[in-house]
Amino acid sequence: MQIVLAPNAFKECLSAPAVADAMEEGILRIPADIRTVKVPLADGGDGTTDALVSARNGVFVELTVHDPLMRPVTARYGLIDDGETAVMEMAQASGLWRLREEEKNPLLTSTFGAGEMMRDALDRGVSAIIVGIGGSATTDAGIGMAAALGYRLLDGQNREIDPTGGNMQELAGIDDTYAHPHLKKIKIHVACDVANPLLGPNGAAPVYGPQKGATPEMIFQLEDGLATVARHLQAYNRRFRPEMPGGGAAGGLGAGLVGFCCAELRSGFDLIADYARLDDALADADLALTGEGKIDHSTRFGKVPAGVGQRAKKHNIPAVALAGGIFGDVSSLYEEGISALFSITPAPISLAEAIGRARVLIAQTSEQVIRLWLLKN
Repeated sequence: MQIVLAPNAFKECLSAPAVADAMEEGILRIPADIRTVKVPLADGGDGTTDALVSARNGVFVELTVHDPLMRPVTARYGLIDDGETAVMEMAQASGLWRLREEEKNPLLTSTFGAGEMMRDALDRGVSAIIVGIGGSATTDAGIGMAAALGYRLLDGQNREIDPTGGNMQELAGIDDTYAHPHLKKIKIHVACDVANPLLGPNGAAPVYGPQKGATPEMIFQLEDGLATVARHLQAYNRRFRPEMPGGGAAGGLGAGLVGFCCAELRSGFDLIADYARLDDALADADLALTGEGKIDHSTRFGKVPAGVGQRAKKHNIPAVALAGGIFGDVSSLYEEGISALFSITPAPISLAEAIGRARVLIAQTSEQVIRLWLLKN
C-alpha cells in the first residue's frame, strides 16, 4: 500500500516538510506493509521555498538584502535541479512580517529586496526562477524589484526616482540599458494564489492596501501611482495588460514581474505541485493525505488541500485532509475530491497548546486515519 503525504505548512507552526514527517511518523507505527511518499506542497505563499527544496533535494542560499524600508536583513532562497532553478518567496525580503505595526505604510515600502534576491540568482547563472509573491508589505507595482535588477526609473527631469509606492506617480520613463543581462534569457514563473487585477475596485490598492497600513487617502494615491506604472509598462512591453488576473498580487508585483521581466503568472498550487511531481507520486498511490493549519469555505479556492483532492480524483484515489481547525461549512471540498476531513485536536485546547503539540497531534491523527482506512482495505 502506498500513501502520498502532500500537506501544506501549518502556518506559524510547522513547515510542509515537517508536517509530512509527522504524518509519516504516525503512519509507520502501524504494523502493516505501507510505503509513504512525501510531497510537501505550498500555494505560492509561506513555505514555497521549503516545499520545493525538500521535494527536489535542493539547497538554501543566504544573502543580505534590504527589507521593505531599505534596512539590511538576511534572507534566503533555494536552488534546485543542480542549481539550474532558483525558488524564492518575495516575502523573505519584502514581506509584511518584516515590519512592526507602526511601520506599515505602503507609500514608503519597496520590493527592492525581492529584486536583490532575483539578481543574486541571475548572477549564479540559473535558467529559471520561481517566485512566490504572497505576504507582501508593498504596493509599488514592482518598481523596487526593477531598480534592483538594474532598470533606471526616471522622472520628468530624467532623474532616477526612489522606487517606493509613494513615488510611482513620478515615473515618466523606463530605461533598461543597465538591466541585468541574463534577465530576458531565462524563464520566470510566478506562483500566485489570487486573481485580482492591478487596477480598479478589485485591484491591489483597495483590496490589499489596508492590511499594509494604507488609509483611504493613501489608497487613492496608490491607485494613481499604479495606473501611472501600468501606462509605462504597456508602452515598454506590448504583451503587458493591466487587467490580467493576478496582476494585483503583492501590491502589483505580479504585474511588475510580467511587465519588466516577461514572467508567467500561474496558480501557485499548480506550479508548485508540478515542480514537486505530485502527479507522478499519485499515479502509483492508494491514498493521499493532505492538510493545512486551517480549513474553511475558502480552502476550495486554490489552497493545497483542494488542489490535492482534485488531482487525487483524476487518479481515482481518495484524499483525506487534516487541519488544526475546521471552520464553517466545508462540504464543497467533497466535490473537489476530498473524501474526509479530520481535526488534529482531540479535545478543547488553547491555540498555544495546539501549536506546541502540533507534531504529536498530526502523528496521532495520521495513525488513526490510516488504521481506519485499513479496516476496509
